[in-house]
Amino acid sequence: MGRRLNFLVSCIAVFLVSSVAMAQYPVITSEEVMTWMTGTGKVVLIDTRLRDEYRKGHIPGAVNIPAESMKGERARLPKDKSRPIIFYCRGLS
Repeated sequence: MGRRLNFLVSCIAVFLVSSVAMAQYPVITSEEVMTWMTGTGKVVLIDTRLRDEYRKGHIPGAVNIPAESMKGERARLPKDKSRPIIFYCRGLS
């Protein structure tokens, strides 16, 4: 993975949402994300920032679904419940 990707992953607040335990949202480290991305590749990345922010730069392969659009865009999430979904945003300012 390139330097830019490492920087993006390191700077973004990342949350893992387990489809088995949707009520829990544990925070995971950028190192864990990188391991998953370079490992099985079965991780789904959802960039929850506004579309303009997404266009300016995002993690390669991430799908843009702004947080306020999540309910209406639910169909874009994978049907395979065994695939981890990682939601990320710009973090706290």
